[in-house]
Amino acid sequence: MTNDDGCKPEGAPERSPKAGAGAPSGVDRNGPRRFSVQRKMAIVARLLRGEPLELVARETNVSIARLSEWRERALAGAATALKERERDDRDDEIARLKSKVGEITMDNELLYAKNRGAGGQAPFGPQEVETMSRALSPSFARCYGLARVARVWEISRASVYRSLKETPPNTITRRPGPVGACSDAELADHIRRQINASRLHGEGYRKLWARLRFAGVRASPRRVRRVMRENGLLAPHRVLRTEAKLHDGTIVTDKVNAMWGTDMTQTITIREGRANVFVAVEHANSEVVGIHASRSANRFEALEPVRQGVHRCFGAIAPGVARGLKLRHDHGSNYMSGDFQDEIECLGIEASPSSVREPEGNGVAEPTSLRGDARSL
Repeated sequence: MTNDDGCKPEGAPERSPKAGAGAPSGVDRNGPRRFSVQRKMAIVARLLRGEPLELVARETNVSIARLSEWRERALAGAATALKERERDDRDDEIARLKSKVGEITMDNELLYAKNRGAGGQAPFGPQEVETMSRALSPSFARCYGLARVARVWEISRASVYRSLKETPPNTITRRPGPVGACSDAELADHIRRQINASRLHGEGYRKLWARLRFAGVRASPRRVRRVMRENGLLAPHRVLRTEAKLHDGTIVTDKVNAMWGTDMTQTITIREGRANVFVAVEHANSEVVGIHASRSANRFEALEPVRQGVHRCFGAIAPGVARGLKLRHDHGSNYMSGDFQDEIECLGIEASPSSVREPEGNGVAEPTSLRGDARSL
């Protein structure tokens, strides 16, 4: 099985030494999700040596937008490295000594505050220790921290933490557990109040049970569901939408290279099994500007017919070469992925996704892909 360019799709069994020539060893067509620094530098070096951007993108399975970003970041990093002064051991020693001086200065400030008490004893309790830990040092504008204050003032941190967790005086404690049983009528009133206070149209019984629990009304989830069902308080079922459709029924343009449509279909071949066919169609005259077949249906395979159309109609693959062109596609994961969107944005193409649940918005590419499926069978 081959595409219109006479090239074998990715994943098909190799029949000649020419297939896959030029691809580095260990490169997966699906593309790794992360690249090491050494691999990025090798790819950028190929671009700086003058290799075509389109060729490097195909062999490394990386979008053109990401390759352009790597090249710009590498050049900016090289310029910054040439401007900076090399850091030596003397700078590290100066930074360490400055940090040590800061530690000693803050300790001296705490000792001065401690010695203001009678007999050199700290006149503060755990509450004052906690307050001092949040104060800022006048010399370095940094908080002292509870560990430093407790160490310098020779106070146990455990005592400070325990005193802060104790119950304040005149506080009424209650027994842990449910507040108490309430009747079904009272529980229904609590549920109605929670529903009226919510900004959502309808909520399930488990969410309302959690809201009641947070409000202090304890009841089992099964009882909440039963009371809601008996009083007609359950969330309504989803109904079909009745609003007008967003699509106006016009998808044919007056001139070429104003809008393209792209889509994917699957077919079964006799010798190689299942295959995914990607097409890119011109909206003005329904001309197929690019077609690609592959076993995989990832984002890089979906970009291939778009690259073919850009190279065919605009003469090159470069950033901004197809500016003014719109691309109509559905909400498939391969078309909505970041690599696909970054690639078409780098080429100057404006994304024009069809409306949700309205496939007729991509009606130029939909019938074309189905006809391609029928021809392959």
